Amino acid sequence: MEEQRGHEKDKIASSFSSERESKRGRREVTEIIINDEALEEIMLRLPVKSLISFQAVSKHWRRMITLNSFRERYMLHQKTLEPKILCVYDDIDWYKANYALKEMSLEWSSACLVEVEEEEDYHISNDEQEDVIVSKSLDGLFCFYGRANFKNPIKVMNPSTRWSLTLPLARIQLVHSDNKVEFSQPGFGRDYVTGAYKLVWLHNIKDKNISSCEVFDFGVKEWRHVTSPPDHRIDHNQEATFANGWLYWFTHEKTKLIAFNLHMEMFQVVPNPIIEASSSSSSISMHMCSLDYDRGLVNISVTNGDGMQHVWRLTNHNTGGALLKTNKIFSFDLNKITSTWFEETHYKSSLLSLTAVSKKGNKLMLAKYGSDKLLLYQPLTPNSIMNRIFSYSPSRPSDSVFLHYFPSLACPL
Repeated sequence: MEEQRGHEKDKIASSFSSERESKRGRREVTEIIINDEALEEIMLRLPVKSLISFQAVSKHWRRMITLNSFRERYMLHQKTLEPKILCVYDDIDWYKANYALKEMSLEWSSACLVEVEEEEDYHISNDEQEDVIVSKSLDGLFCFYGRANFKNPIKVMNPSTRWSLTLPLARIQLVHSDNKVEFSQPGFGRDYVTGAYKLVWLHNIKDKNISSCEVFDFGVKEWRHVTSPPDHRIDHNQEATFANGWLYWFTHEKTKLIAFNLHMEMFQVVPNPIIEASSSSSSISMHMCSLDYDRGLVNISVTNGDGMQHVWRLTNHNTGGALLKTNKIFSFDLNKITSTWFEETHYKSSLLSLTAVSKKGNKLMLAKYGSDKLLLYQPLTPNSIMNRIFSYSPSRPSDSVFLHYFPSLACPL
């Protein structure tokens, strides 16, 4: 009997011990989860350069930082902050031909662009010694391609992480010559169903009312042909605009837009809500853009030759690709601005483009194509545009290009 009671006591003691071990194990797991969550919250607030270095601390940290879910959260957090400006310029002091990329911070209160001290210039070799065109930012990614020779390979890069990829030549680069094709700038967008990044290159075929289109698939690193929109030619002088899973181009007649669904990879022609089909568009100049902080919105600037520029905000949420006007952001008199602040350029358009918006939405950065000057505009005090021009600290070369972006860990592969 005593022996049996002894066995029962051992079982009870063993049971209590197992329960204590189980509770301690659960506490440790909970602590690990809490610590990982706290660690991730800290990492979300660090610069990209620090996160790149932290990947060498441990496999656990590397796995956390390289997860797609963390990359997405990091990008969303960055877009709650004030935007950065990427300065691209030809660095003639470097030991070989190259372009330099420099991250700069916006100081809205003093209307100044300031270099980020801990960030070094990122140099890109320019062996061809040609002018390049840099695309607008998409999730911190940029496309670089030759201005004069579109047969040179396109390069996609993330200047924050120093990641880059040189694309193979598209078929249209290999087959067609400049006298047969109106080469346009590729459209860079993202399929919001699968999350895949895609490059869409739509061209006009000269002397024909047709176009040709290829899509670069970053998954297989190949170009593929897609059916182009019939009977419509794009304005090849303007870059495609991305918003909410669609790419948009102006047509020559301006009363319509060509829209491309990046998930279905299909084109459709939609009305331009700024110009009525019955209106005369011969005297109207237009510019379309979107900003990285909200890729569901499109901004269209328009002037009809009377010197006034109007900027409209449009959306394509739940519209099947059609753009709908939401509100007019602001209007101003170009005659009072361009003659005061901008030197003459060889570009015909006098429109100012929207380059950046403060997080409060009360201050805007405006630029003119072909000029390195940047204006500060406060819609609540319209006359402020007459006396606030951005300065640079330190100064930058006169041929610098300034692009709004958010540093990210994005990689299209």
